[in-house]
Amino acid sequence: MRMNQTVILLLAVIFSLAVQAESPTFSPETTVRKTVGANGKVVYGKSGFAEAPVRKSKPVEEPKAPPKSTAPKVDVYYASWDPYSNKAIVFFRDNHVVVNAYDIDLDAEAAARKKTIDPKFTGMPLVVINGVIIRGVDEKKYQEALALPPK
Repeated sequence: MRMNQTVILLLAVIFSLAVQAESPTFSPETTVRKTVGANGKVVYGKSGFAEAPVRKSKPVEEPKAPPKSTAPKVDVYYASWDPYSNKAIVFFRDNHVVVNAYDIDLDAEAAARKKTIDPKFTGMPLVVINGVIIRGVDEKKYQEALALPPK
């Protein structure tokens, strides 16, 4: 039994060496190449290339600040049950304007912000475009406020 294990181990080693010898990456011999460097010196090496000249690295540029956004800042304080709020949100969606929509029934902080922005207005929606406060749905005022540069 001991003899069979030894023979099997020996055959496994021989087989693995034979497979390595047939593989294209296996090269038992090393080729030394002779080249002439830029300064006229003879250089011996395995790669066949003279010592590569030292390249100076480019100076690293400091990252620039991203440009200020030209997109308008639009906040809509709405109630999901209010048809006028839905009309305002549909207007912005149809005009491909990204809005921050705050449902005051679900978000107590948004309701408090709405009250601080315009304490006398109890209707819906309250729209703030680039700092301009617009009560209710008024598409003409929305267009005028969207044309202003963002603050």
